Amino acid sequence: MNEFIEKNRRLLRFYCVAARIIGWVLLTVPGIIALVEVLKGSLPGGNKLLILMVRAVVLNFMFLGLIALGVAQFIRYVFERQYQPGWILRNADKILYVYAVLIVLGAVWQCVSQTMITYSLFFSFLVTWLLPAIAKALILTGLGQILRRILPVIEESRTLV
Repeated sequence: MNEFIEKNRRLLRFYCVAARIIGWVLLTVPGIIALVEVLKGSLPGGNKLLILMVRAVVLNFMFLGLIALGVAQFIRYVFERQYQPGWILRNADKILYVYAVLIVLGAVWQCVSQTMITYSLFFSFLVTWLLPAIAKALILTGLGQILRRILPVIEESRTLV
């Protein structure tokens, strides 16, 4: 692993910087846009559109921004010997678990907010919303488990070198 890190130090540094930039953009820009739209009061459709916008901003952008910042911290943690994991990396498993729960709750909310008149409508909801949400939740939970187990191993290997 050390040989790989030494050979690819510049590439890892580039990925780290790119992930940090993308993470901060995903965290800040959508929130600012949503805030401006709310303050302008220019949302046609009122509260329902506001709820959908907040859900999209939080779930689709801000959590992805946190994940991108966590990836940047992980890369930096791997290739810099003196770097200690930041708050996001230390709590990445919990962030991924919360994101997984919110994705499933968002899919369930979508089901509740839509009128399910026929069986075919329920089946289309199941295929288009719930199954992908469950798959995302399982992936995020698995990533959280991996991170929770791998960080102590990396820390231990650093003390041996």
